[in-house]
Amino acid sequence: MNLRWLDCFFALAKELHFGRAAATLFIGQSTLSESIRNLEDHLGGRLFDRSSRRVELSDFGRRALESLQPVCLELVSTVDRCRAMNSGEKVPFTIGFLGGGLYELHQPFVREFAEEFPEVALSFTELNYRTHFSALADGDVDLAICRLPLGASGLTSGPVVLRDQRVLCVQSGHPLAERTLVDPEELAELKMCRIPPESTDVGWQDYHFPRTTPSGTPIASGPTITTIREGIAAVSAGEGSLMITKRAVDYYGTPNVDFVAIDLPSMPSALVRRTNDHRPILAKVDALLYKIAQRFGTAPVPDVGVGYESAGAV
Repeated sequence: MNLRWLDCFFALAKELHFGRAAATLFIGQSTLSESIRNLEDHLGGRLFDRSSRRVELSDFGRRALESLQPVCLELVSTVDRCRAMNSGEKVPFTIGFLGGGLYELHQPFVREFAEEFPEVALSFTELNYRTHFSALADGDVDLAICRLPLGASGLTSGPVVLRDQRVLCVQSGHPLAERTLVDPEELAELKMCRIPPESTDVGWQDYHFPRTTPSGTPIASGPTITTIREGIAAVSAGEGSLMITKRAVDYYGTPNVDFVAIDLPSMPSALVRRTNDHRPILAKVDALLYKIAQRFGTAPVPDVGVGYESAGAV
């Protein structure tokens, strides 16, 4: 079997559009189509349901993606490690983050990571609301520092290492800006920024960008954003509201925007990995970060959020 067929399968499964998938691979659509047909013939089943208007994974295609993608990602990672070892270079390891990432845990984590894994080259890459979880699923990062709950299937979170007060971002001069604590029922008076619906599952969006108050009163929708900065800009312009964490205020303080505590449960954060990725280093990194979080007093007590949580199969 030609491994290039798998590249084409994964690209089309992600884009669900032959033109876009071919462009990401720098090949023609005819080559992509031929590769998909060859793979379907080889596997003995139809991977996609095609019509003149849309392309969707078939039931067999979903099962094939669930089985094949983790194995291929692990193969690529193993080849990279072997190449690095042979050349004497350090093995690359990338962690994605949203917002301020690990905040006060970042410096001690980087220092102690280098001490514990001297053969590994650690790097960080900034994610946004659209790529917060998809970067993991696509194999772009090894781990990601994610705001829980898990927002996509096929992922597993490590122990909670940060739990932070949520704050409401409102335009300066808004009546709520004068409060010390906002009742979440008052969100019904505002427009809440939204993220692209395909970015995460509904549960994650309802937690971070609620569509109703706790009592069920609808919250109007503001502009659609993909980054925290875009959300802050929308708040500054009076176009919508946004909830972030108290720690993030130091990173996103902006003239014309006030930050007010809101009476909602604190927001947990943890390292997240692909459920099917069983490399030993992942558990070791989780343990290292949790040890640091305990030392700094940011990890919750052992009966709240410690352990591993999975979000089902891809």
